[in-house]
Amino acid sequence: MNWDFLLFPAIGAAIGALTNQIAIKMLFRPHRAIHLGSWRLPFTPGLIPSQRGIIARNMAETFESQLLSGEQIHSALTGARAREMAEAKVGEMLASLGPMGAMAEAFRPTIVAKVLAGVEEMATEFVAEGGELDVGRRVEDRINAMDIAHLEELVLGFSRRQFRHITFFGGVLGALIGVVQALLNLTLHGS
Repeated sequence: MNWDFLLFPAIGAAIGALTNQIAIKMLFRPHRAIHLGSWRLPFTPGLIPSQRGIIARNMAETFESQLLSGEQIHSALTGARAREMAEAKVGEMLASLGPMGAMAEAFRPTIVAKVLAGVEEMATEFVAEGGELDVGRRVEDRINAMDIAHLEELVLGFSRRQFRHITFFGGVLGALIGVVQALLNLTLHGS
């Protein structure tokens, strides 16, 4: 029996899985640069700690463009549903005032318009760059402020299964390369 067809794929699978696992770990680790004297060890810190600012900005832009933008928040605060709610609340307020509210009923459209103008101004200010609801800035700031170990757990938390698939794929690819090596070895050496 030619052991190359067992040995080469097994070694290839182990190397493929191990290197993919190390590559995944190197995304986050080490958390800090490692120095030997004045020389910084290459690939330290890991990719995500060293590029956190760029990654945070990219994640914020993706979040804003694909999930939730300031314009969407603005529309929710100032759209037709918000207008309906403002009109209903002004109506409730006037009704709760009894006879005084009945006298002010003629001013209802003006009151609603003033409330909606205030909401519009507030929404515009809040979603503007640097405002309270500047979604991209908030996401970016939160990621940049997050402890790197916590960020690592956050990313691994929702990607752990996918990373296991990457490790497994590395093993399968390594095993296939091992089979090719065994075939080449058999062809070249005729064992």
